[in-house]
Amino acid sequence: MEKIGFIGYGAMGSMIIRGILRSGVLKESEMIISTRSLNKLSDLQKSHPEIEIAQSNKTVAEKSQKIFLFIKTGQVKESLEEINDHTSVNTHIICIAAGLTIENIEKVFPGKISKVIPSLTSEVNEGISLVAHNLQVTPEDAEFVEKIFQSIGEVKIVNEKEFPIATNLTSSAPAFISFIIMKFTESALEHDIFTRKEAEEMVTETLYGTAKLLQEKDLTFEDVIRQVATKGGITEEGLKVLDQGLTPLFDELFASTLKKYEKVETQLDNEYEN
Repeated sequence: MEKIGFIGYGAMGSMIIRGILRSGVLKESEMIISTRSLNKLSDLQKSHPEIEIAQSNKTVAEKSQKIFLFIKTGQVKESLEEINDHTSVNTHIICIAAGLTIENIEKVFPGKISKVIPSLTSEVNEGISLVAHNLQVTPEDAEFVEKIFQSIGEVKIVNEKEFPIATNLTSSAPAFISFIIMKFTESALEHDIFTRKEAEEMVTETLYGTAKLLQEKDLTFEDVIRQVATKGGITEEGLKVLDQGLTPLFDELFASTLKKYEKVETQLDNEYEN
């Protein structure tokens, strides 16, 4: 029986695989997995004994026409070269390597390629996975990929040129938001009123409630600001400070991350030329 292949079981890969199993979008008997450290798969094998554990990436390629690469960006070229002789014209590679363009992947594997940038928030079936396909991916192939990632959150189809900005808004955003909230909370702690645990609980519940309010009541950010900040009030005073400081800060954040993204892409361009 043809399988759905998975190569790699690191932090992001294991999260996605667990989400797929929770959702039931694939049966465990349909899945075959390989990873460099097979001991990482021992717990998975105990809880899902029908998943096939492959001893090599080549075995995954021989048994699968759809192969998810859940490996680090620096390992993609080597892995593709390893399995190339065991793929066919119908093989579809789905890769989650950040910074690696479809064009570069095509230099090693000239077949069907989808690029996906998932989000940590998929752990709780929320957030957005960014998806792009090359021209060889058929509508049926695209539907399969989108169905898999819709089982653990939302999917947004993007042009590959949009990945750098879109990644900041989705995949990287949980870290950015957490850092901002952490610093916000730490400033409150300087006044010695609440413990760290108390302050973090208050701001976390408020953050969750705000996101829920925006989504369930179909409010905009401006709607929330207008409803909370009365003219001449205390909240408005705080917003003035944020307005002065955050705009240049976020401009710098985007400039810095986009520059880093461009640098990574250039390095990978050179690597894939050889």
